[in-house]
Amino acid sequence: MAVMNAAARLSHLPRLRTRPLRAHDLPECLDLLPPYLSFDAAGRERLARWWQQAVDSPGMISGVMEDMALPPGRRIQGWGVSIIAPPVLTERLDLLSTPRAHLTQRAYHELVEGGVALLDDREIARQNGRGELELLILHFTVRSGDDLSDPYAQKVFALANDSFRAFHDGYQWRTMVYENSALTTAFAVQSGFHPTRFVDEDTLDGAPLERRPALFMLTREQARRTMPGTPARNAFEWQPPRFRFNAAQRRLLTNALFDENDEALMALLGVSTHGLKKLWRGIYERIDDIEPEFFGDSGGADEGKRGPEKRRQVLAYVRQRLEELRPWANA
Repeated sequence: MAVMNAAARLSHLPRLRTRPLRAHDLPECLDLLPPYLSFDAAGRERLARWWQQAVDSPGMISGVMEDMALPPGRRIQGWGVSIIAPPVLTERLDLLSTPRAHLTQRAYHELVEGGVALLDDREIARQNGRGELELLILHFTVRSGDDLSDPYAQKVFALANDSFRAFHDGYQWRTMVYENSALTTAFAVQSGFHPTRFVDEDTLDGAPLERRPALFMLTREQARRTMPGTPARNAFEWQPPRFRFNAAQRRLLTNALFDENDEALMALLGVSTHGLKKLWRGIYERIDDIEPEFFGDSGGADEGKRGPEKRRQVLAYVRQRLEELRPWANA
């Protein structure tokens, strides 16, 4: 893994932010694949093609952390990929019992070559309403390394906690499963996960730590017996959404949370200026129907003057109530 030296890290004022993965990020992200995955060139190419197709799927949760003070092509400092595990994948991988090692490689094989499709918005909504969602964190890597005496690494890991919340909170999880290298055990435990044995754990003895996969899990029952505070534990806090925005409205709100301007939002959503205004207007009308006092003095029909203030209020609300951004249907 590429690691900048300490002098380079301290030679600029970092401007770190997190945002969803975009297809154009993938060439830079491929350098952040963990060593324990051991994909050859052909395997990496197949993965890249799959990511290109899956990047906009609601069943894949992927974010990057980037330093805007660095030149393009060197900005991405961290990358994480999770999926909402389809039931067929949960069964094939024995996720809820004791899975075998190299879980991520086998998951990618099933997704890329085994015919397992990611869940769509409707199925996620049904499982979310029933509290049956299983999260499989495929990998998370930072470019700065794990030396917490380094001020730059500290900033990146601090942002990682914010990033985990932004992408994983608001779902009604039943189980979280996370494979990483054995080098990351302390980080995973401090993040709230429980170390767990692979069924074939003994076969891993002697492997270098950076190439030895380690398994971590957290269930809803374990989380409820744990004080809130860690990123993993906090992600199990959940309540039903109040406004139940439709899929297009949720996608707009999700992207708007990451400070995307209107031009970027239109490109991401594939809508015109009129289409974007129509989406915002639908969000405001939905809120007015359910909670007429939400906007207070910012209500009214003058969208030109009051629209920006309404947008600010909506984004401040959903930033704290991330369940409004997640698919959900009555159980």
